[in-house]
Amino acid sequence: MNIDDHILLWKAASIQVFDIRFIRMQYDEQHSSYRLPASGFLYTIKGKANILLDSKPYKIENFYIAHIGKGSCLHISAVEDSVEYYLILYKATLPLPHKKGLLPLWEREKPFQLQYVFQVSNALTLQQKAESMYQEWLKQGKLAHFHVKALFYQFIYELLQQLYQQQVIVRQPDLVEQIQNYIEEYYYQPITRESLAQMLNYSVPYIAKQFKQKTGRSIIDYLIYTRIQKAQQLLLHTPLSIQEIASSVGYEDVSYFIRIFKKYSGQTPMQFKQQPAKQKSYRPMYRLALSNDKKWLRPYIDNDNYYQYKLKGDLPMTKKTKSSMMATLLLCFTLLLSACSGTAIPTSTNGETKASANESTEVQSTTKIVSTVKGDVEIPVDPKRIVTDYYPGFLLTMGIKPVGTQELYMKSPYLKEHNEGITYFEDSLEAVVELNPDLIITGDDKKYEAYAKIAPTVLIPFNLEMDVTLEEFSKILDKEEEVKAWLDDYNQRVEKARQTVQGIIGKDQTVTIFAGGAKNNITLYGNGYTGRSFYDGLGLTLPAKVVEDIDPEKPWLELSPELLPNYAGDYIFIAVDKATETYDYKNEPVWKTLDAVQNEQIFEIDGWSFWFSDPISILGQIEEVTEMLVQHAKEK
Repeated sequence: MNIDDHILLWKAASIQVFDIRFIRMQYDEQHSSYRLPASGFLYTIKGKANILLDSKPYKIENFYIAHIGKGSCLHISAVEDSVEYYLILYKATLPLPHKKGLLPLWEREKPFQLQYVFQVSNALTLQQKAESMYQEWLKQGKLAHFHVKALFYQFIYELLQQLYQQQVIVRQPDLVEQIQNYIEEYYYQPITRESLAQMLNYSVPYIAKQFKQKTGRSIIDYLIYTRIQKAQQLLLHTPLSIQEIASSVGYEDVSYFIRIFKKYSGQTPMQFKQQPAKQKSYRPMYRLALSNDKKWLRPYIDNDNYYQYKLKGDLPMTKKTKSSMMATLLLCFTLLLSACSGTAIPTSTNGETKASANESTEVQSTTKIVSTVKGDVEIPVDPKRIVTDYYPGFLLTMGIKPVGTQELYMKSPYLKEHNEGITYFEDSLEAVVELNPDLIITGDDKKYEAYAKIAPTVLIPFNLEMDVTLEEFSKILDKEEEVKAWLDDYNQRVEKARQTVQGIIGKDQTVTIFAGGAKNNITLYGNGYTGRSFYDGLGLTLPAKVVEDIDPEKPWLELSPELLPNYAGDYIFIAVDKATETYDYKNEPVWKTLDAVQNEQIFEIDGWSFWFSDPISILGQIEEVTEMLVQHAKEK
């Protein structure tokens, strides 16, 4: 940056001093990384140390000064003897009115984000200004702080004079590197593009564009990628539950964590954890020694029984009961008596010995241990009375009819032929008890403990991807072959539907899913909920604006009608209550301007039918949309 421009912008700026600190560090002391909440100066008056400014190393000693931009990371280490320094934090703004041309220069140069480090020549003058500011700052009075501001301008005058005389090279910090460093250090905290932009003093579009250009991926994609890498480490090297790992990498919603983990790694967390060690691969994180690691690892490492956690995965899937152990002891005792008396036990007389062995085997296999997000759970090997709240459609896929479920999840029109023989219990725990279940499968984390007091209970997080949920069911119920057969048929039928639809809707054409009718506020769906069958199922393309604006964790937006043109695709499907609603879109003020309406490429679907997300309903939705498009093509 041109020094004259730098001086010009300092002259025009309005300054607010935020904080002034005096810090003394002893030999071999190391300060934790500190991310500056405002721009600042670090002025060393004694000693030597190494500093990192956003991973850029510098050596500082007596009378070195460093300027650090807002949001930059400062780390001080390798102190020799001791080091003393002042840290002065401030905020600079461009007041109104201002001279023409200043704002573009301000935006282009970002003078208060610059980094530079150099040794001052007129050290005593700057030291006196810094010490006076600090003493006045400690007084906390309004007049004293006004004096601080006056002294700060004098401090800046001396500094700018030396910058000018020494022709110090100043540099813009690498914005993308700052974002990456922050994400890698604070991945477990809530992070948004907005919070990063505010911290670094840039606009959201600017940081998003710069990050995408340099890395080829979005900021949120990089954040998710970083979190998944960290989760893989925890899965490999700790005995934490899936729920604990999700929380430790920034996901309080374990369902979403499992879905996003599978999307980025190709496996569910449980699959990744259980696969053979030689097959496990992941890219290591750039930083391993993070403060968040210790919070989770220490309770296990310091535990004298740590080996028990490490060997937990080696537990047999079939658990012996007390009855089977007694049977085995009795058999051994009988053999011992036989040996002592010299009498052999007949191998086959009246079949009693053979029957005892069979009974022992049968008792041993009556229960098994399954791994779940809540830890290991003992369940029946062959449950006969399964109760579920959210998952009747998944059980029906495997040919299992639950004895009880919540009525809502059986109201799908695609499940109506399976209703007979199922009892509905709604939210009544007493009704669940009366069903006498031998296994409960729930998607409700809040009710897990209550259900577990009634019968063995397995929690499968709700809103996982369909194939992931099916896989969890197949493992729990030993229905791998049935699930594979169903999925093979499903995939064949979906592929046929895709080919049919792609012959009607071109690859370069987009599809938007709305709900709410023509006159109300509109709900826009992304790849989730009502949009799932269209995008995941039929492989249709979302408009770019929908992809850009919809949060993957909340795949819908509420829109007012005037915003429809921003999101409308070449084809539109709108979910309505088909029993009571129908609209003439060509006569609605905003709708009639849309290409999809003018080209008669808008379709009404029954919102209730497309609400359900069980496998049978999703397949029905996909084939219903396909038939709708085929009929429309014939009519045209």
